[in-house]
Amino acid sequence: MSEQIEQPLQYISKLFDEHLTNQSCTEFDPSSSFLPLLKDYKNQIISLNEVPVQQVPKNTLVRFRCMIQDTGLGQEMFISAYEKLDPNGNSKLTCYRYTDDPIEAELNTMQNEHLNERSLVYCISPPGENNWAKEAHNVNSDPLIDGINNLEIKAPNQISAKKFPLPNRDHTCSIVKFYNDMAESVKVGQLIEVIGIRGQDMTQQQNDETELDSALDLFSDIPVLHAIAFNNLNAINSYPSLGNVTHQTPQIRAQLIDYISSVLCNDTLVAEFVLLQLLSRVTVKNRGLKIGNFTLNISGFPAHQTTEQDKKTPLLTLYNPASKAFSDVLDTLNVHTVQIPLTIDGLNNTKFTPKSINENLEAGILQLVDGTVVLVDETVLEEGQLVDAGVRNFQALNDVILNQTLTYEFPYSQYQFDTDLNVISLSTSKSMLPNHCSIHLSMNNSNENRVQPSNETLDTFRQFIHSAKYSSYDIPEQVSEYIQTRFVNERKAATESKTELPTQEELMLRMNLARLAAVSFGETSLSAERYDYVINLDKQRRARMAEQSSN
Repeated sequence: MSEQIEQPLQYISKLFDEHLTNQSCTEFDPSSSFLPLLKDYKNQIISLNEVPVQQVPKNTLVRFRCMIQDTGLGQEMFISAYEKLDPNGNSKLTCYRYTDDPIEAELNTMQNEHLNERSLVYCISPPGENNWAKEAHNVNSDPLIDGINNLEIKAPNQISAKKFPLPNRDHTCSIVKFYNDMAESVKVGQLIEVIGIRGQDMTQQQNDETELDSALDLFSDIPVLHAIAFNNLNAINSYPSLGNVTHQTPQIRAQLIDYISSVLCNDTLVAEFVLLQLLSRVTVKNRGLKIGNFTLNISGFPAHQTTEQDKKTPLLTLYNPASKAFSDVLDTLNVHTVQIPLTIDGLNNTKFTPKSINENLEAGILQLVDGTVVLVDETVLEEGQLVDAGVRNFQALNDVILNQTLTYEFPYSQYQFDTDLNVISLSTSKSMLPNHCSIHLSMNNSNENRVQPSNETLDTFRQFIHSAKYSSYDIPEQVSEYIQTRFVNERKAATESKTELPTQEELMLRMNLARLAAVSFGETSLSAERYDYVINLDKQRRARMAEQSSN
């Protein structure tokens, strides 16, 4: 394994020679020899998420945990192999993949089968990734990494800064060159971990080869990574490491609700709905319809009068102390979180959706990894005039909430891409945003007794949330019949009492809440008792909302 890590190109050359004994060079693919390194020897490989890429020598084996930001950089031709004389004067076919080094021979002839194409994809470090998750990915790291990982990691230029969704945030970026049709299996917004070889920066390549007049001219000094293989980190795989916490489920669940409620005026009912929201995700996609996601609004949240100092805070920074305290708790529980203070200035002057400008896809703040918790703070929204950009941004946020889709804008067309974002909105009164349900915060208690769990307890909370979120689930036939019968009886009773009939939307909400409640209790199938539990929760929520409306 040491040769693979310390001298990757030399090792690839040996694999190539072995491959040629019975196969053509066009079929060469060393990915199966390198992919296991991400599992068994991961911490011996330099991570571009921890080490400034400028500090990594060319032709070093590296890994990069990243989000696919732009797949539209096209392809480039390259020489995959060439003839070279060995020390005995014999001609030998030499591998020329995964490197930008000059060819060590004069190319008098070139066979077509030695010419190939590789895809160029722009990748960025995951937006919204919390510090605890970064540290978890870097457990037992190599001493070399520890010695330099405190250096600042910053985007090289303004072009790359515009390709990162979160304005003014330091991050790592790279143009990843994918071989062997690997790029066909990646899509924008996807979270992956690449293992590959550090190449020359884009400007160096252009100066060494030829003056290019293309969109790639924009990417001066952008690092290049030659991808040998990659792992998909979406869904369950996005968590750094998972342990088995199911045997502690009831205890963890109760402690977790106490922790969340400690920044919500000790309101355990609201905290339970927050927990259910954190466990939600899109479970079914059918002809554009998304099922399973659950958007929550918390109304009655403490208001905050914006000050001149608040207006000077960086974009995407919460300055309502109550919102910030809640956000801090969410940060400790989730791998990826993003905060959006909903202000007139922010709506008018921030880009929410990706847009292609001069053949360069600039990011919007909603171009995020699936599973990201997006906290929208409406408590800071004041009177003002929305310009056209503000209206478009507000509509984009609505589209994510209602349809889990994000529009990508190109010069002559628009495309909608699926998302799976967990949106929680905070408002002082009725929310301006759509939601699956709203619950009013009880202000009867203060936030003075905030719970401060140990790091070990926090890690247990995180594993509990992530495991439950992606656990299997089914509804037994007898329980399905029970739900239908109960719904019919409720409608009959409402008709007889001349009260409002329960709607199909209410049934769908209860079904979704029932799934979330079941997995939160460590159950893999729904029971009639758990469905009744959810109906009781929903009745408490509705009673509180009705009481608030009457005041």
